[in-house]
Amino acid sequence: MSVQQPVVAIVGAGAVGRVLGRSLRAVGYPIAAVISRNPASSRELAAQVEAPVASAALEDLPGEVRLVFCCVPDDALPGLAEQLALVPHDWPRTVVAHTSGALPARVLEPVGRRGALLLSFHPVQSFPRQGPPPSLAGVAIGLEGDSEAVALGREVARALGARPIELSPETKPRYHLAAVLASNGLGALMAMAGEVLASIGLSRPEAHAMLLPLVQGTLHNLEQLLPEEALTGPAVRGDLGPITQHLETLQQHLPHLLPVYAALTTEMIRVGVRSGRLAPERATALLDRLQEALDTRSDIPPERLP
Repeated sequence: MSVQQPVVAIVGAGAVGRVLGRSLRAVGYPIAAVISRNPASSRELAAQVEAPVASAALEDLPGEVRLVFCCVPDDALPGLAEQLALVPHDWPRTVVAHTSGALPARVLEPVGRRGALLLSFHPVQSFPRQGPPPSLAGVAIGLEGDSEAVALGREVARALGARPIELSPETKPRYHLAAVLASNGLGALMAMAGEVLASIGLSRPEAHAMLLPLVQGTLHNLEQLLPEEALTGPAVRGDLGPITQHLETLQQHLPHLLPVYAALTTEMIRVGVRSGRLAPERATALLDRLQEALDTRSDIPPERLP
């Protein structure tokens, strides 16, 4: 199925639906409908993308729609697919896509049994609830599903200026794992670093303002280099002194963060060895020190381990 600019419907007017709908409209895709449980959200997005239909009812799906994007939470997808299957529509000529990174296209199987072609169309991008909407230009989009639907997804991704990446149901969990580690993992690390700075009296906004330029500099380095080349710090240099100081500080003030620090530092050591920047024997000394700290953690009273 290869259709130039098929008529689109957006189901779900949350952060992803808003960005996708506006991005599609900006490159010429006609948006016929925005359907959302929140009537105000559907009306707002419909006005932005010039969609003639803004509704809370799936039954209002226009007959000319040939590409339906389901931009709803993962847990809502099975029920949504069952509801779509009950809607009278020319499903055999329609691609139904969802934007989940974790779930395969077959989660939409109820509407697939009505003849729809199924697609997983997942932009590898963070979609904040507030702030300016992110661009999809240059973003990777994971595609998985029926071959004809994937072909259409590839055309849409390229029209958006994005980079299509074709996946299988078997590889998609690892793809999503990588995205979660890179995005949500970074957010968790920033929260962890903020907690450390809070222990010396900095407010969370102060800590954020202090750390953000450092993270932005790291991201700039990663734009130019692979992680193995860009990684800096005591672990990749084999400096036992600073790591010992960190471990002692955690044991004294923040013992609940010690396992996370040990796990992250272990990965830094592995990267250092893999890149040839850290001698294996030095890596062994660092790993032994980390393990020693983890072993002594069992002596910490439970009340100090939130």
